[in-house]
Amino acid sequence: MNSIKRVLSLVALAGATLILSACERPPIESVQNGFRGTGMASVYNPRTLAAEAEKNEVPASIPAAADGPKAGAVYKNVKVLGN
Repeated sequence: MNSIKRVLSLVALAGATLILSACERPPIESVQNGFRGTGMASVYNPRTLAAEAEKNEVPASIPAAADGPKAGAVYKNVKVLGN
């Protein structure tokens, strides 16, 4: 009976360790984005914020389109494009 309790306690300890390993350790910061009571908040981890900054940069813009014929000249059946 004593060995069964020991085995069950080890299984419970291993299960608790497995469940808690998915949690982030403090400090966690939250920033309110919207009005009070709307639940619009962002939760940040300051330790990983610097590593994620590279992923959140704005991508390089695409070059401007070359000048071509107007849409009214290409499509004859559309009267709205006459401008």
